[in-house]
Amino acid sequence: MIGKSKIFCGQKTWLEGPAVEQFKRVMTFPGIVQGAAFPDLHPGRGVPVGAAFLAENIIYPALIGNDIGCGMTLFATKVNERKFKKDKLFRRLGSDPEKALKAAAGRILEAMTQTVDDPENMLGTLGHGNHFAEFLAVDKVIDREKCEALNINKNDVLLLIHAGSRCYGEMLWRAVAAIHGDKGLAVDSPDGESYLKDHAALIEWASFNRRLIGSALGEMTACELTEILNATHNSITPFGKNCFIHRKGASNVESGTPVIVAGSRGTCSYLVSPCGDGEENIYSVAHGAGRKWNRQSTRDRVRAKYDDIQQLLKTKAGSAVICPDKDLLYEEAPEAYKDVSTVIADLQSFNLANVLAELRPLVNIKP
Repeated sequence: MIGKSKIFCGQKTWLEGPAVEQFKRVMTFPGIVQGAAFPDLHPGRGVPVGAAFLAENIIYPALIGNDIGCGMTLFATKVNERKFKKDKLFRRLGSDPEKALKAAAGRILEAMTQTVDDPENMLGTLGHGNHFAEFLAVDKVIDREKCEALNINKNDVLLLIHAGSRCYGEMLWRAVAAIHGDKGLAVDSPDGESYLKDHAALIEWASFNRRLIGSALGEMTACELTEILNATHNSITPFGKNCFIHRKGASNVESGTPVIVAGSRGTCSYLVSPCGDGEENIYSVAHGAGRKWNRQSTRDRVRAKYDDIQQLLKTKAGSAVICPDKDLLYEEAPEAYKDVSTVIADLQSFNLANVLAELRPLVNIKP
């Protein structure tokens, strides 16, 4: 028996066929009782990104994959855009931003009394792929009352960190997949209980690391940071009696608190507040624009479009890009992503979220 499902996409939203097929395939998994796909839906490694699934009496590590705990943490900097010093940040990051960021994080760690286990020395690193740190300006305030409650004002500079559990999520997923493949685990089985315990630890690790990276960048820019929100979009969470929500590239909005829908490095991101009763969309919303092209296709297309790679270090939004990895610079070009404004329009039309503020990129960092 196949559970109920819904794809929250309007007619103007382009969906790749394989992503839809992956979504339909997951709906046939034993114990899956509900599925919700969002306008950022795109193909993943066997399972789609941009979806949430509700399972009963069973969990599926394959639906989360390797980047357990991936999410976004947003900070206020208490700095106005006019006073934000990009040049100081460029100097501090230098030619090896990953090394500089890790060194700054290390100095902060030395002064901390509490930390998380880090045997592979990954704390202070963002990772590759679509992970990033980005300074943004509050370009438009749509809901003044709610923004003021979050201490967000027009022209404020905010800092957004998007990162996950680094190699630790990969290690856990490989260990589970080696034994179970993409099959589910009974929640009360030894393997199921062990996975959930390790999974919870990685959620904590990823959140800690995002906050640490935020602190490091705050030190580099002499900004005093205040956390606004911390939203995980790759996780398995308990729901009701014997049920678990699996989110792969979908933000958890069970608490009703605002979340970020990230654009590409060359477009605005949006601070949104969830609305509706949450049941139909499994208390989840889109977490970003979603990829339009895969990485190989993007490299080929973008190389053909730009004669000089330096053109990719400044976006049409006027923001700067710090990314010494040439392949990643191509792969994460704004053209590789869907139009985030269409994603937002879909969330609004289906009464899933209201926009609180529009955030314009200033500096995007991808070590």
